[in-house]
Amino acid sequence: MNNISAVEALRAEVTDLAAEHAPRLFALCWIDAEADNGGILGWGLEVDEGHVVVCGDSGSRILGHCSSADQARRLFGRSRSVEVVWLDGRDGAAIPVRVARAT
Repeated sequence: MNNISAVEALRAEVTDLAAEHAPRLFALCWIDAEADNGGILGWGLEVDEGHVVVCGDSGSRILGHCSSADQARRLFGRSRSVEVVWLDGRDGAAIPVRVARAT
């Protein structure tokens, strides 16, 4: 195996490894059914089982470290209804699609 094909093989191997262990992205969304309103409370990244980081909506500061996305939902949902919206398409999670509207 020449040097270039060895590098290409290693590149393919680490690409597969990165895809297999990629962190999961989710949003923590608040919902107020009575006010017919909702929004994004923060963004979460599940790095691996038991390690979740949650940042504010602007992404400017870390709001917490949790052991799971569900723990983050419970923590930030103490005073309001909060849901986890997975954004990576894994495990049947929908990948949200933005629809451009003509003005």
